[in-house]
Amino acid sequence: MPKKLPFDNIAEFIHSLGERGKTAKALDINPRTLTTRLENPATFTLAELQRVAEYGHTDLITVTMLADHQIKNPIEPPAPALGRPARQH
Repeated sequence: MPKKLPFDNIAEFIHSLGERGKTAKALDINPRTLTTRLENPATFTLAELQRVAEYGHTDLITVTMLADHQIKNPIEPPAPALGRPARQH
């Protein structure tokens, strides 16, 4: 049974996970690739969807349903959160 999340699509869910560059690194994909996936979730691989589910502490069915909803109801993905540069020590 899929989990109920406060998001209608995968772009909003991934955006909620934090800064896009760090999320891309955690998902083991290039940040530009992540942007492509957010714009067109049909391009996600099954392995990428699984990593999104694991990183977001949910299940594959839920993530797949969020992606499917966005495919059927296209949106403009949320703008990346601009973070401050890492402090150099």
